[in-house]
Amino acid sequence: MARVVSGPYVGFSGTIDGTTYYQMNGKTYAKKKNSKSNIPRTEGQLATESKLGMIAKFMPPFEEIAKVGYQLIAKASGNSTHNEMVSHIFKKACEKQSGKWVVNMEKFLITQGKLASAKRNSAEMTMDGVLFNWSNETGPGKSHHSDQVIMLAYFPELKESAVKIGGASRNAQQDLLLLTGVEKGYTAEIFISFIADDHSDVANSIYLGQLNW
Repeated sequence: MARVVSGPYVGFSGTIDGTTYYQMNGKTYAKKKNSKSNIPRTEGQLATESKLGMIAKFMPPFEEIAKVGYQLIAKASGNSTHNEMVSHIFKKACEKQSGKWVVNMEKFLITQGKLASAKRNSAEMTMDGVLFNWSNETGPGKSHHSDQVIMLAYFPELKESAVKIGGASRNAQQDLLLLTGVEKGYTAEIFISFIADDHSDVANSIYLGQLNW
């Protein structure tokens, strides 16, 4: 028996290639059979392996934002921020399209927390990058004016992301995500979120659709 502390199998329960993964006290453990099994893998095992393989290739452009966007969940669970984002994608944002597993951007959260999101959000492409606008609902018992915007543009074909963590305050209601250095001619998936000034909490992110750069 060994504890699994990193990689796509954290949070997973089941058997793949003779290794059984299971959960105990919020932690993932693995136990490998002494001899190779001649029992064919089930459809469920094959599907899990396929999903995890897809997620492993998807994750690199989101490692930076995962450290901030999943820090609270990771602290509570004892897992890494990487593994918490992988778990979210596996459970909530995966679906099959044309026989292949993909990440549904509308269901994918780049950040998860209890901070309030803005009620109205928009984004448009400019000559220099993505211009974000949002509504300001700050006030007593609501979000604080010092909360800062998080902006992200993900380019699937380039397998890279441009991200700004801790941008303009809520009161500003506008900020620009520069795309300097990103090759033009590609489509970006756009996300917005907010983070507390002391980074003690984040909002659930909101997907704003696609823009052409």
